[in-house]
Amino acid sequence: MTNLLDELVYVSLEDARDTSSVLPDNPTLTDTNLTKLITQAQWIIDTYIQSFWEKVVSTQSFIFPTIDDAIPQDIQLATVWVTEQLYLEGTTLSVLKGEKITSESNMSRSIWYSDKGSYQEYIDTIGVPKKVINILNKYKSSFIWQVI
Repeated sequence: MTNLLDELVYVSLEDARDTSSVLPDNPTLTDTNLTKLITQAQWIIDTYIQSFWEKVVSTQSFIFPTIDDAIPQDIQLATVWVTEQLYLEGTTLSVLKGEKITSESNMSRSIWYSDKGSYQEYIDTIGVPKKVINILNKYKSSFIWQVI
């Protein structure tokens, strides 16, 4: 069986390492592990955007490249930033788990979230870095919500 987290599309290993000051070029972060993190970042980005124009190949796994655009530079940058987040957390973001956070606690303080809040609100505020959300909102499909 092949590893499903080995499909680099949005950025190469070299571009990720050259762009980032967080992703070190040392033996603790091997090319294999960085490949997995980048692929997870690509899935997170696609989960947020949902859909964008027509794919170059209808069977491709990821949203980009599209017929009109190759892979936009800001999507490449967002991929690096999400990869950094995944690397620093040491685990996947809750976006991939599909879990909704209803409470958190830290030492003597606790906070509970309304279970009526939407999962999308959670993603917008916690699951993905804000600087990435600002980029991805340009690509988030607005025509999905239009009535034909």
